[in-house]
Amino acid sequence: MAGEIIYADLRQPGGGSSPAERCQTPAVCPRWHGVLLKLSGLGCLVLLVLVVLVAVLSVQVFQKAPTPPNALQNKSEAGGRSRTEVCAISSLQRYFCRWNGSAGHGGCKLCPQSWQLSGDQCYQVSKSTGNWTEGKKDCDSRGSHLAVFRNTTDMEHLSEIIRQEELTVWIGLKASNNTWKWVDNSSFDATMFGSLQSVENVCATLKDKKLEVDGCESSQKWVCQTEPFHLLSKTAGDRELCSACPEKPILQDACC
Repeated sequence: MAGEIIYADLRQPGGGSSPAERCQTPAVCPRWHGVLLKLSGLGCLVLLVLVVLVAVLSVQVFQKAPTPPNALQNKSEAGGRSRTEVCAISSLQRYFCRWNGSAGHGGCKLCPQSWQLSGDQCYQVSKSTGNWTEGKKDCDSRGSHLAVFRNTTDMEHLSEIIRQEELTVWIGLKASNNTWKWVDNSSFDATMFGSLQSVENVCATLKDKKLEVDGCESSQKWVCQTEPFHLLSKTAGDRELCSACPEKPILQDACC
């Protein structure tokens, strides 16, 4: 017993290796971490593909979009109007002007329905009779006024309208304070139309191309007057477009 050597195990119980050895051993990541990393990479790739597709489609749509007409096309089409549109407008103008009797009066002038164009004014003879004030009110209610003569030509034009029925009609001329005034407040030119007796409460009538004086309370027909509607004349561009008229009865005679 005296010569036996005893060895003691000084390692801590339950420890198979030292702390230094345990720190040097690499940690193993869980498997789901790797799966998540792969899915993230795949999502980024899909997003990149979608961005590229959207960019390509946008370029194709932009290239296929219709381009606006250039200045030369605008000029050749008379401001965007087609040949058919220009000819149709021209045809309507010629038709209504001829029907309205204004084709030879320096342009196309249209009068309201049942009104008659004479010279460059529209006239309407009343169907009923009444005193001068009633005639004035009737014309005012129509957005017009009793006939006013700027010159002897106006008087002649109206005389032609009433000549066939041999009418005596009220016009827009009345004496006030011994002075003759038209209903539009313009002065009466006695040197042009001849002098008229100026007494109170007298008004003027037209008969046989002459102005006469009558009491304002007398009963006569009257004539209303209004400005015609002026249609625009055709432009040079319209005439060029309308050079070849469509073969349609409505347009053939009226086109340009």
